[in-house]
Amino acid sequence: MGKHEKLLILFPAFARKWRDYPKAVKVLFAVYALCFLWGTKNHVVDLWHGGFLPYTYAPLAFNIYWTSLTLLDPLAVFLLFVLPYHGMVLAVAIMVSDIAVNLYAAYVLFPATMMPDTTLLSQIAFGIFLFVTVPMAWKRLRKLYR
Repeated sequence: MGKHEKLLILFPAFARKWRDYPKAVKVLFAVYALCFLWGTKNHVVDLWHGGFLPYTYAPLAFNIYWTSLTLLDPLAVFLLFVLPYHGMVLAVAIMVSDIAVNLYAAYVLFPATMMPDTTLLSQIAFGIFLFVTVPMAWKRLRKLYR
């Protein structure tokens, strides 16, 4: 049994639709997935080195939020490929909240000491990319689900 047949058995609606997705949407989802999986990797490393709730220097709410991204980031990736509208909504919600929390932490709680500027700038750049491209992916997918 080939990969495609296994996928059809596990997620029949997904497999049929994914085959029909416009190439641009497939590329966008791949970029989204890579970025969220990179974030997941960073949070897993933090958990590995610091244990549960590893961000002890931060207020508890921030610590819980950043730790929760260990599960929310891969959930967004999963949903993008299985329930794409839910995945796009979660992806946008994650990035809006993550950028807001990180900006507040970097410039209010821990001015210029918390994270390298390149890390924050890369999150902002990905967030802008996501915010600009999700509406296009949303519209292109609507044609498939009518």
